Amino acid sequence: MYLSRIKISNFRNFSELDVGLRGSVVVVGENRIGKSNLLYALRLVFDPSLPDSARQLGLADFWDGLDGGPSAEDKIVVAVELKEFEVDEDVLAVLTDYRLDDDPHTVRLNYEFRPKAELEADPSTDDDFEFICYGGESEAKRFGHTLRRRITMDLLPALRDAEGDLATWRRSPLRPLIESAVKDIDQEDLEEIGKAVEKATAKITELEEVSDLEDEIGKLFTAMSGPKQDIEPRLGFS
Repeated sequence: MYLSRIKISNFRNFSELDVGLRGSVVVVGENRIGKSNLLYALRLVFDPSLPDSARQLGLADFWDGLDGGPSAEDKIVVAVELKEFEVDEDVLAVLTDYRLDDDPHTVRLNYEFRPKAELEADPSTDDDFEFICYGGESEAKRFGHTLRRRITMDLLPALRDAEGDLATWRRSPLRPLIESAVKDIDQEDLEEIGKAVEKATAKITELEEVSDLEDEIGKLFTAMSGPKQDIEPRLGFS
């Protein structure tokens, strides 16, 4: 299954976007040109972790090129089309009702944020709007969390400080990949590797320069806290 089309109207910096896609897609651009807005638009449709309160947008989310703000006819639209979903029977069962009338090999999922039908004038506050998510070409075909958790969207945090994030194992984006790659390695092999690493790092601490540094740090601690608080610091490597 893959995204074959994205259409966005009146959302933040997008007046009208309609682009066809195929296979893997890379979005590249300078800061503040709308990359994050594009991802958020996709989250409005796909992301099961996004609560409905976050899908309830506001006046500030409309494209600012609308003269005088949105009228009763203006709405934010995010529509995505999917192809090759038939290969997975579980996904097919979830998406089959949302095929296009003239193309059964394409599924369309829609998000719309629009003025409430009962309004008698142009909307003026965030409370004048509502959102709807539906599939295919009929608003009667609503969808929600049940569908999203079957075709879930995983959003990884931006790697803005690559050196710092990769250096901290707990939050490194490489962690789940490496843990998945080594999960089937024999435990005895891992223990043997671990012993070899310990032996190598122990030799580093035996270097005269490292030993001298330990002594200097120890003397500094003693000078600051007194001999009764001497913690005899030792250096190790990991």
